[in-house]
Amino acid sequence: MIINKLRYLLPLICIASWGQSQEVLDPLGNVPCSHVHETEEMLQNASPTDVMRYNQSRQELESFTQQYIQNNLVTATNENRTISYTIPVVFHVIHNGGSENISDAQILDALDILNRDYQMLNSDTSVVVTPFKNLVADIEVEFKLANIDPSGNCTNGITRTVSSVTSDANASGNDRIQAVVNEHGYWPGDEYLNIYIAAQIGGAAGYTYKPSNSGFTGTTMNNGIHILSHYVGSIGTGSTSLSRALTHEVGHWLNLDHLWGGSNNPGLASNCSIDDGVADTPSTLGWTSCNLQGTTCDNNLDNVQNYMEYSYCSRMFTVGQKARMHAALNSSVGGRNNIWSASNLVATGVNNPDQFCKANFQTVSNEVCAGTAVTFQDLSFDAPTSWTWNFPGATPSTSTAQNPVVVYSTPGTYEVSLTATDGSVTDTETKSGYITVLPQVTNLPFLESFVNNAIPSDYWSRNNISGTAQWQKTTSAGYTDNSCAMLFNYSQPDGSEDEFTSQSFDLSGVDPNVGVTMSFRYAYRKRSATDYEVLRIYFSSDCGETWSQRKILFGSQLGSEISTTAWTPQSQSDWKVVHLTNLTSQFWTENFRVKFTFESGGGNNLFIDDINLYNGGPSDEILSITEESVIENFVVYPNPSAGVVNVNFTTAEATQASISVVNILGKVISQTAVNTVVGQNSLRLEDKLAAGTYLVRVSLADGSQQTKKLIVK
Repeated sequence: MIINKLRYLLPLICIASWGQSQEVLDPLGNVPCSHVHETEEMLQNASPTDVMRYNQSRQELESFTQQYIQNNLVTATNENRTISYTIPVVFHVIHNGGSENISDAQILDALDILNRDYQMLNSDTSVVVTPFKNLVADIEVEFKLANIDPSGNCTNGITRTVSSVTSDANASGNDRIQAVVNEHGYWPGDEYLNIYIAAQIGGAAGYTYKPSNSGFTGTTMNNGIHILSHYVGSIGTGSTSLSRALTHEVGHWLNLDHLWGGSNNPGLASNCSIDDGVADTPSTLGWTSCNLQGTTCDNNLDNVQNYMEYSYCSRMFTVGQKARMHAALNSSVGGRNNIWSASNLVATGVNNPDQFCKANFQTVSNEVCAGTAVTFQDLSFDAPTSWTWNFPGATPSTSTAQNPVVVYSTPGTYEVSLTATDGSVTDTETKSGYITVLPQVTNLPFLESFVNNAIPSDYWSRNNISGTAQWQKTTSAGYTDNSCAMLFNYSQPDGSEDEFTSQSFDLSGVDPNVGVTMSFRYAYRKRSATDYEVLRIYFSSDCGETWSQRKILFGSQLGSEISTTAWTPQSQSDWKVVHLTNLTSQFWTENFRVKFTFESGGGNNLFIDDINLYNGGPSDEILSITEESVIENFVVYPNPSAGVVNVNFTTAEATQASISVVNILGKVISQTAVNTVVGQNSLRLEDKLAAGTYLVRVSLADGSQQTKKLIVK
């Protein structure tokens, strides 16, 4: 047997900076595991009481572990190869319609791999090098999907949550958990092993926390595993080479360290002086390659094929690691001894027979553009045999396919219902307001001044990824009136992120010789000189299925002026105008959309107004199509108006002109042809206009145009 020199260090986490160490990256460019970093960061942000509770409970578990190992003979396998511990598992898929929304089949594949690895049923134990063959251990643990949720309802052990937090590299584990709780409720960490699947988790492939009784993990939903979708299973978006990442993270969840000890960084010379607390794993610097002859700290062969290495040729746990995991499962620290208890297995239904109990479904996106195909995915469980769908407002309006495709042609909000059955049990799921078909602007120019449109509305949607604030309409500020979009950022915690997304625009008719420009005004203040916040503007050519960043304003570039109290702009001089001239032909589609994303850094409020789309190049006079025009002294009055308005302008020559009134959806309300004279031209528009926001445009025969915003009350 290969024995390392025992250096049992109590696994207390010191609160220290780790940002200067060199990170090891895996084949996909991610840190293979960041459980140490995440724990340190968590402790840095914790209260002194929670830090004390964490350290005390970690000491308690280490003492219990040593006593357990002394009192219990743990062997590589038990005589009958039976299961000693069953763990109820729930996979929480957090997605935004992308590849991170992995299939049930991929999740089941990951569960199969996990069970093979923890029951020594993986065939690749045959290639474990000879010195370690007698140490390969059957951990005697089985992982089963929960069949009953915390409210007593049936579940298939898989939840799906639509949230853009999934792809936010700056989001915390709490942000992902909160997204799950908001939609699916609370899943206690001492009753379920919660596994959170996302597209981004801060640059790591996965992480978890070792057992503790602290207030920030303990038996809460933080007492789970976070992992990237590409590291789950070997099929779909997964791969065989990365499929043991979950095995590795469960090892941490059951109180194992990396083989080189309590750090995230293999290869450091200092790793030879720390230890993983396991008697039969030799001291090692740690590996990021599969050198099966490696001896890094002494003359003993390193256990490179261990699941707790970074070698990506993992095949085994040792008997000593098995003993530590069994100790964790028998300790009350972190609630590990409750999760496999007989009463909890009944409460979570893991041993219940599979049978149909619930109809359910999803789409890639709940917001669609008129005329686009929408695919519905059946998520009913377990094993229905027939389906009846109803789609009011869609074509077709009914279907008996398992995963039907329909088209919505008219803007509005629609419910969807599915009735599924296995022949003996029938269930119906109806989701009211499930599909929103966006209205579309078909003509330019477009102006949004937020006088008439609310937030949210059919025209503007919002998404709060983290934090407490939301984009909203305010009537206390604006550039030309008292309405605009506002984010009450003053009260938000650092790291909050908020999205604000438009309706659909048909830009398919843009003249390539003229082009199109987007502009908007914003007002912003910092709260202190050190605030660093980011405003990003994205374009989409496919109704929001994919996004391309086209503008970023950050730090002092966003704004350098400071207000230490909650701020509201007081005059037009508080506003800045931004022109986006990179609205290029790739975005000239029938389903163009724009999105504003703001990342908070503890600053002050943000206001946006006068969002414009117009033909031609940029102009500081919002909606002025040409920077130099023969139209001068253009005024519209009274403004605001009761419905009848006067238009005055001067021209340098006599010519033909057209005066048109356009509503904010781009529809021409009226159009009048006139012959101008040199000098002052006046026209009274007699059409009584309804309350709202309009654009009054003067167009001359030579193509010169000017447009003014008109408010009718």
